[in-house]
Amino acid sequence: MNTDRLLEQSWHQIQLGHFDGAIHTLKELLSIYPDIAEAHAYLALCLLSKKRIHAAASEAGMALALNAELELSHYVMAHVLIGKRQLKDAERHISHLLDSSPNNAEYYLLKADFCHLAHRQGEMLPLLEKALELDPESPKVLAELSAYYTMVGQLDEAESRAYESLHLEPSNVSGLVAMGNVLLRRGRTEEAREHAIWALRQEPDNHQALFLISNIKARKNPLLGLWWRYNTWMSSVGSARSILVLLFAFIIYKMLTMIAGDLGKNDVASLIHYVWLGLVIYTFIGPTLFLKTLKRELDDVKLKEEF
Repeated sequence: MNTDRLLEQSWHQIQLGHFDGAIHTLKELLSIYPDIAEAHAYLALCLLSKKRIHAAASEAGMALALNAELELSHYVMAHVLIGKRQLKDAERHISHLLDSSPNNAEYYLLKADFCHLAHRQGEMLPLLEKALELDPESPKVLAELSAYYTMVGQLDEAESRAYESLHLEPSNVSGLVAMGNVLLRRGRTEEAREHAIWALRQEPDNHQALFLISNIKARKNPLLGLWWRYNTWMSSVGSARSILVLLFAFIIYKMLTMIAGDLGKNDVASLIHYVWLGLVIYTFIGPTLFLKTLKRELDDVKLKEEF
């Protein structure tokens, strides 16, 4: 059996998004040669794409045990640990990667993703700009920059980066999703839906594209639409500012009820109280309803025009 050929075949399948085929190829290889670190690392990547975090962790651990110097092993383990929300351990592997290969754009994207989850959004832009400096023709890097600018509400810059990504590779899934998110934020839901469908035709189980579809449905839904707009705006102001916004809103609520009470307008004070309570309940159940919508998309991917 030609191990190099099978490794190349599995990597090609991974790049095309054919993860089931790659898993079959890698299992065939590992059944005969179980001590190939690269094969275990590739298999961990495939399992991550299928959201099989614990199985991916096992394969990533095996890859590290077989070859602790293999950067791919640390790269996959960092992704596994991020998926398990073990961020401190993930950061250790990311630091190792950046120390070993400071000119690898992919590692800066990984660090930016880590910073997003660790609520360190202020560190993201320099990392993404460094990735672009190292790989200016990468559709993925440009799409990640677009996603960042969408997150902070700079939609003109986000659209420009998404356009550059798709200009380089029109069928790139990351670029399609990035452009779809920009269009959705601009209220152009039908165009956003078209980009999401196009992305899903390339990778039917792509979770970012499915997340975009769920966002489109939430925005068009009379019940979830207001929550989606509120959540999108809160995300754009950042976690620290969003806390201040909530604190300020609570102070305004208390002041209004006190003023109404002092003026003898007890019915108005009660109305303000119930409105505030309704808003609190709405913002509490909104994420649950949205997650149910997303779960339906993940459980049953249907590439139909009725999206």
